[in-house]
Amino acid sequence: MNRLVVVLLLAAVPALAERPRLGVVLVIDQLSADTFNARLPKVTGGIKRLVNEGYVFHEGRYEAAPTITSVGHATIMTGAYGEVHGIVANDWIDAETGKPCLSTQDAAYTVLGRPAQERDGTAPTWLRAPTLADAVRASDDKALALSVSAKDRSAILCAGRAGLAVWFDAEAPIFTTSTYYAKEIPSFAVPTNEKFAQMILKGTFQWGLPAGGITGKSPTLPAGSGRVGDSEPFAERKELQPILDTAEVDVALEGVKTLGLGKDEIPDLLTISFSGHDRLGHEFGPDSKESLDDFLHVDQEIGRLLTALDTLVGKGRYVVAFTSDHGVAPVPEVAQKRGLDAGRIDMKKLREVLDADLDEQLGRQDWFAGSKTPGLTFTPALRAKALPQLARLQKLAKAQPGVIDLLSLPDLRGPFAALFARGAFVGRSPDLIVITKPYWTYNSVDRTGHASPYLYDRAVPVIFFGANVKKGQGGTAEIIHVAPTLSRLMSVSPPAAAQGRALDEVFR
Repeated sequence: MNRLVVVLLLAAVPALAERPRLGVVLVIDQLSADTFNARLPKVTGGIKRLVNEGYVFHEGRYEAAPTITSVGHATIMTGAYGEVHGIVANDWIDAETGKPCLSTQDAAYTVLGRPAQERDGTAPTWLRAPTLADAVRASDDKALALSVSAKDRSAILCAGRAGLAVWFDAEAPIFTTSTYYAKEIPSFAVPTNEKFAQMILKGTFQWGLPAGGITGKSPTLPAGSGRVGDSEPFAERKELQPILDTAEVDVALEGVKTLGLGKDEIPDLLTISFSGHDRLGHEFGPDSKESLDDFLHVDQEIGRLLTALDTLVGKGRYVVAFTSDHGVAPVPEVAQKRGLDAGRIDMKKLREVLDADLDEQLGRQDWFAGSKTPGLTFTPALRAKALPQLARLQKLAKAQPGVIDLLSLPDLRGPFAALFARGAFVGRSPDLIVITKPYWTYNSVDRTGHASPYLYDRAVPVIFFGANVKKGQGGTAEIIHVAPTLSRLMSVSPPAAAQGRALDEVFR
């Protein structure tokens, strides 16, 4: 080939973009695409920067159900749905034993800094697919991955097996980890933990000090507060959420400095999941001032994070993926005022109706081991006997207010079958899945909830920002594409079991 032609051809090839030193995943818990878009005119901090300088999709969609915190975080980070990663809820009823199990429960490990509780979130044992953190670590043994959240399950399911998960444990109350990840509480969490101790001493909270100092007692909660059997019963206090938003960023930045994330040419990963927005959303609803205030506070905290990363890692040397684990339904009473058919399903009553019918048809038994959103699980020894009664149970269920259908896990049919099939894992998903009418919720305790197959629960924001990302907007991104896209932006292999692909429109 003529030398001049070769030179001209080489000149026409754009220079390769510099490989980012750090990938960042930011998750705001319980943020629907509609809510996000409605609030955009109010942002002035980090979210405004992401939108102005990044690639913004009109919405991201989970093409699977149910839409729940543990499920969403696992899907974001593995690039796969529940049928692959195996996480079907925050907690489920085991089909073989009939006993409840947290999505991150493993009694072989303990939370550092306090005595073990009966049901602690400690490890990614039930996660059946590698996360983006695992993929980054697999790319080079010197690569690092840190995950921070105010929820144990969010931190753990983002960190996977090879990353380091750090979360807020309200029993202490401190940011900590478990013996699965470390032998002692990471040093970079200590400054934030000391701040919590000082706030307690000043009377900001009536609480025991970290590691059991003073009284070692957790606060007394009002009747009905917290979730029974959850691993975070004392963390859902309204006044705590903005403090935790700030603390998550504090811990993350101390981690970046101490561990040296983004300091060399080997890409590292940082994940932060802001949990307070979900807790306030459940208590007050997505249209509330409390929810909006927390969102705007997180906006400022993201701005602080990005400014710090500009200095610690360097502008153009890191890349960000921003999204949410699920959306949320409008508060039913608010929807009713707007003229919509909305309400709350009484899951306890539904279970009693179905149980009574099975008693009448087959003899008196405890037919159900329990119910976990979005369905019911049979007592293991009675499952084979009960399932042939499905047609009768469906008819009875559809006669209950707010119920549109009752699906059987072994034989999913109907317009929502494909969504629930992608999110199902045999042995963990409920035997009977309750399908609500639109704008009806499963929860009679919280102001509102999620888990349905409807778009207010499945559609969330998706933004990419930073190194190698083209500025622009448009289109819909399926959430399983987030991890493969960020992997490609970081020049590492995607999570091994990912069902998604890299989104070409994001790249420069």
